[in-house]
Amino acid sequence: MKRKIIMMLLAITASFPTLVFAGTPINSSELPKTAQAFLTKHFPGDKVRKAEKDQGRRGMEYEVDLVGGAEVEFRDNGEWKEVKAAKGRAVPSAIIPSAISKYVAANHAGKSIIEISRKRGGYEIKLSNGTELKLTGDAKPLTDNRTGQRGNRPIR
Repeated sequence: MKRKIIMMLLAITASFPTLVFAGTPINSSELPKTAQAFLTKHFPGDKVRKAEKDQGRRGMEYEVDLVGGAEVEFRDNGEWKEVKAAKGRAVPSAIIPSAISKYVAANHAGKSIIEISRKRGGYEIKLSNGTELKLTGDAKPLTDNRTGQRGNRPIR
C-alpha cells in the first residue's frame, strides 16, 4: 500500500510541470486579427486543429496547429514568430525574404525550406535535407554574439 501511494505521488509530481507550463486552449477567433489574416492568406482552406495562448518572455504568444500538419507561432501583436511546414511540404514562399530564397536556390539547389523562425537580427531556417542555416534578412551569415559563432561556419 505504501508503495502505491509513493508511486502515485511520483506520477503527480512528474506531471505537475506539464500542467503548469501548458498553454491555455483558445478558439481561433481569439487569435489576434493579424494572425487570423496570416493564416487565411498563407494557408487557405486549412482549418485550425488546435490554438493555444501562453505567457512568453516578451508578452503573450500563440501556438496554432493546422489540420494539414503545419504549425505556426505568433507574437502578441499577431506577427508570425515561427512556421513549420506540414510533412513533405515547404513553408509558404511569400513569408521568406527574397534574398534568403535566392541564397537557398543558389547554394542548396533542390532543397526547400521546411521551417523558418524569426530571431533577433535575422532568421533561422531548416531545409528539407536537415541543414540548418542562420541568416540575416539579406542572406548574410548571422553572427551569434553569445557563442562567438558567425553564421553557418563551425567555431574554430
